[in-house]
Amino acid sequence: MLVKVVNQLNLTKMKTILFALTIGFISITVDNTSLHAQRSVQNGVSPDRKNFMPSIRKFAAMEDSAAAGIYISNLNYVSIWAIRDFLDRYSNVDNAKWFLTPDGGFESYFVQDGYGDRIFYDKKGYWLYSLITYGENKLPRDIRYVVRSTYFDFMIVIVEELQMAGGIEYIISLEDKTNIKVVKVNGAGDMEVLQDLDK
Repeated sequence: MLVKVVNQLNLTKMKTILFALTIGFISITVDNTSLHAQRSVQNGVSPDRKNFMPSIRKFAAMEDSAAAGIYISNLNYVSIWAIRDFLDRYSNVDNAKWFLTPDGGFESYFVQDGYGDRIFYDKKGYWLYSLITYGENKLPRDIRYVVRSTYFDFMIVIVEELQMAGGIEYIISLEDKTNIKVVKVNGAGDMEVLQDLDK
């Protein structure tokens, strides 16, 4: 009788231990699976990409989230001409991330002065255009004067400088207590209102 009770206690303990081990293995497997899933998602998108400020005026290449491109982790897959041009233009940048665009070209993202900048190249690595973002303090004086003289009650929130082979355009976001305006100013100082919104 005593042997039967001891065997039953051992069996109960064994079942409890096996149950605990099974639950432990299941929880470890679930945790590893979720970690693996999180890592695989994070590897697909550069961690710096989320730090970029959204574009005021979205260009055709940036409107579709699918057009953002595929992250290139190995620079051997980027055109040497694109890398050389980038280093000539932005030799002091060390946080550039490269992406393959849907048309086979290249796009570089980097953070400079707290703002996200984008540079676009074609398939062969030739520069197409740059989109540089900054605050009012870096806006050229003559362009600032044109905007301020028309919208003197508005605060300049952010500037996007679009550098192209044909020249430079400035996309400027302004706001006051009740309105938000987005204007485009070309290098000659001609201004056009792109958006006029109420807050």
